[in-house]
Amino acid sequence: MTQTSPASPAVPALAVVVYEPGFDVGPLLAAVRDRLAARGDMSLGGVVPRYGDLLANGRHAMLLEDVVSGDATAISQDLGAGADSCILDVDGLTRARLAITKAIDDGVDLVFVGKFAKQEAAGHGVREEIAQAMIAGIPTLVVMRDGQTGAWADFAGDDFLTLPPDVDAVVAWALSATGRA
Repeated sequence: MTQTSPASPAVPALAVVVYEPGFDVGPLLAAVRDRLAARGDMSLGGVVPRYGDLLANGRHAMLLEDVVSGDATAISQDLGAGADSCILDVDGLTRARLAITKAIDDGVDLVFVGKFAKQEAAGHGVREEIAQAMIAGIPTLVVMRDGQTGAWADFAGDDFLTLPPDVDAVVAWALSATGRA
């Protein structure tokens, strides 16, 4: 059975953009957010990922930007030049989760939940918020690297639509899922 929005019964309310390693999904989601916001007929909420400055170990800081306020929360920590362990800042991720929960509580038309990544595959991260949005019947957009498809399928079952990393395709889904196509 496919989860659908009340406005468009044939369109799944949960969509995932699958991308290959090396693809910067931040600009894609920012463009989707900006195009939908410019319409003026849809309330948006949640977070979109983007990269920040280089850390001492040569990796970029990971940020989650609140769709409504534009405030960015760091979800990575600088462990120093020689560090090669996980740089995820769980406290930062928890703060970003609050923006997603607020969007769900506010009953927005579309929720951006950022990435389904290692934390989510392990049963943590934003999994709970994705489920909360689905229970609330709010169309929800998730992104993930192609290496997470197995863990994603274990979590989501058949109740989602896979989208390419293409602004027009994602916007078309969002308009259909929210009944604005």
